[in-house]
Amino acid sequence: MDGNSSFFAPVNFLDEKNIIDACSLRATEEQEVIIDQGSFTNDLYIIKSGRFVVSDSKGEEFVLAALSEGDVFGEMAFFRSEIRSATVTCVTPGEILFMSRDSFKELYKQYPDLAMRIVCTLAGMLSDRLDHADATLSLLSDDSELRQRYEIRRLIRELKMSVHKN
Repeated sequence: MDGNSSFFAPVNFLDEKNIIDACSLRATEEQEVIIDQGSFTNDLYIIKSGRFVVSDSKGEEFVLAALSEGDVFGEMAFFRSEIRSATVTCVTPGEILFMSRDSFKELYKQYPDLAMRIVCTLAGMLSDRLDHADATLSLLSDDSELRQRYEIRRLIRELKMSVHKN
């Protein structure tokens, strides 16, 4: 590594052979639930191919995010080892890589700099998701028409991003 700047450089999970080697690969099918809200697992998932939706199924189902190749999910339970806060469902067939906490510990022993970059990348993702959640919550406290317009724009933006990735 070349100093502190590269230490904090984001990791592209699908481009790092050592990360891929630390993961297990699994094929997914359309409508398959990968993570069930309320379950207790702590694996970290990386999307190799396919499309997935993250939803909150408490009460009325609410789509939180649309994910595709290169996206990561499951980071909250991976860090905290707590119950899953959302459901992740496969929308189109694909493949996911998943890493257990034990696999991460082994990766850390062999490649501590890479493991630290992974943690920094996940922390950045969590920060971005928190910003998004804050914006959403502020809109949810306002009138319902504004909330509906925001949700439609958000979904359109995520769909466009997903289409442009593939």
